[in-house]
Amino acid sequence: MTRSSTNSECLSSRRSSSSLSATLQSSTTTDSKDIITQNELSIQKLLLELQDDLKKTKDQYNISRDAWLAIQQQKSSNENTTSQSSKQNMNQALAHVHNEMDMYRTALAKIAQVRKLQIEIVNASKNPNDTNRSHTTRRGLADFLSHMAYSLKIWYGNEQNGTNRCITIIYFLFKNNAPPPLCGAMPAASNHICHVGDRIAGFVESDDGDENWILAEISNVYPNRTKYDIVDIDAEPGKGRYYNISKRHIIPLPQWRACPLTCPQALFAPRTIVLALYPQTSCFYKGIVESIPRVGNDCYSIIFEDSSYNSGFSPEFDVPQMFVVAHKDLKK
Repeated sequence: MTRSSTNSECLSSRRSSSSLSATLQSSTTTDSKDIITQNELSIQKLLLELQDDLKKTKDQYNISRDAWLAIQQQKSSNENTTSQSSKQNMNQALAHVHNEMDMYRTALAKIAQVRKLQIEIVNASKNPNDTNRSHTTRRGLADFLSHMAYSLKIWYGNEQNGTNRCITIIYFLFKNNAPPPLCGAMPAASNHICHVGDRIAGFVESDDGDENWILAEISNVYPNRTKYDIVDIDAEPGKGRYYNISKRHIIPLPQWRACPLTCPQALFAPRTIVLALYPQTSCFYKGIVESIPRVGNDCYSIIFEDSSYNSGFSPEFDVPQMFVVAHKDLKK
């Protein structure tokens, strides 16, 4: 075969490869646009449904409130609360609250679906060439961590105290719905096994000998399921990998945010010593809970031990539930 024919074949091969790459890139771009368009239409539909749900929920709320007030009025008037009529009123009030709670669940499920579709739009909008790049700025890291915390689902459980209406009835409905392990401050089960992709706090030793709790992701699970390989969430490509990490040196992060209104027992109490993600970093440090979330989207207020301040403690920082875990003191 002559040199000229060989060069022609190589040139043809390069053109074919370039053409194939362009075709694949074009196909990926088209698929991303389709996903974005379809999700935006689905979000619009869900938002319209939520508007109708809001009206229905308000009407049902009024019905439940009136039923409960009627029971309270009957009780205050010293009527016979053990009569058949009273029992019927109580059963009817319970049925109304059941209906109201079902409406809340339906609306919350749609809100969760909207959130999921929004996250898919964000992921589809990303440049595929940027997927393996590290977070080169503190701002980029902060946005990435905020996205992680925002996408964490909220767990709704029983409501044991407070001054809201129908407390007894709502508690009755939810008393068997205790928060599961890894909901807010609830620890992992004793037999918990991490899986590839799980986000964790990992206790590691860096190249310079410093030991820290870092925000990491499980990259490999050993057959005995007591050892893991992990990768620093903020590491540069090819770096920040730690191997053969003991289960003892790993704290799984929460898989749900606890709703403060319905399961306050799944929150760390004020003045509790915790490990929390220090703002603008990917490391967990010892801190004290100054105040707790009041609603599902709220953060903890954390005061960190920090020798760079004269008092030895930092100002209060807001830290999402996902990045606050029980303090664990490990010595080398």
